[in-house]
Amino acid sequence: MSNISLLLIIKNESENLKRWSKWLKKLTRVDEIVAIDDNSIDDTKEILKSLETKKIKVNIFSRGLEGNFSTQRNFAVSKAKNDWILFIDADEEPSDKLIRFLNTEKLNPRICYAFKRNLIYIDQVIAHGQAQNDYPVRLFTKNSGKFTNLIHEIWNTENCVVKIRHPLLHYSAPNLKVFISKLNIYSTLRARELYEKHTPVNLFQIIFYPLTKFLQTYLFQLGFLDAIPGIIICTGLSFYSFLVRSKLWRLYHA
Repeated sequence: MSNISLLLIIKNESENLKRWSKWLKKLTRVDEIVAIDDNSIDDTKEILKSLETKKIKVNIFSRGLEGNFSTQRNFAVSKAKNDWILFIDADEEPSDKLIRFLNTEKLNPRICYAFKRNLIYIDQVIAHGQAQNDYPVRLFTKNSGKFTNLIHEIWNTENCVVKIRHPLLHYSAPNLKVFISKLNIYSTLRARELYEKHTPVNLFQIIFYPLTKFLQTYLFQLGFLDAIPGIIICTGLSFYSFLVRSKLWRLYHA
């Protein structure tokens, strides 16, 4: 069985990393952690170092993000010693079923593995809406592709991508304040990305993109099945679409 390098990019993730000690020791094939730190000012690095064991070596590299998540992830890949790469973000946690898969699956180097990611909002699983088809590629060999896009980065590969339904739990929105803050941060980065691509924007898009986003996630992707948290998340993602187009318009008229 091949050893696996677990990679993550971090910035002030001390609260999220406190959960890692509960499940990290269950990953029997992981023998190193490679973390790329974007100038954390809390005790992120100390908590991460405390996870080191005789079996798992923790290596932390300092590197500014500079608004480009793909280059940060690609840099992490370049620092891994093993051929097999597993990316788990600081605010994510593999389910028990996914841990069993990672420990026992005979991995095929011609395949990249994508995991079903469920959003956790105030301790409730959000499995529908945008999360319904959220399958980020997280397990692959290091030379099988590269990450692309400034944000919402994806593993660009010519290998076959296989979707694994065992969930990856995403604690990205522990409360409404954090959720809205992230919408504001990521919408700024996304607007800048679209501006650099010379993507046009008009009044019609500012009005109807958010409406279309809400209908897509809440109705067509069954976000209503997640009850009140579902409508909060779907409305937030609609607002994100509004922010992106509004900020893009502002960049053109600065």
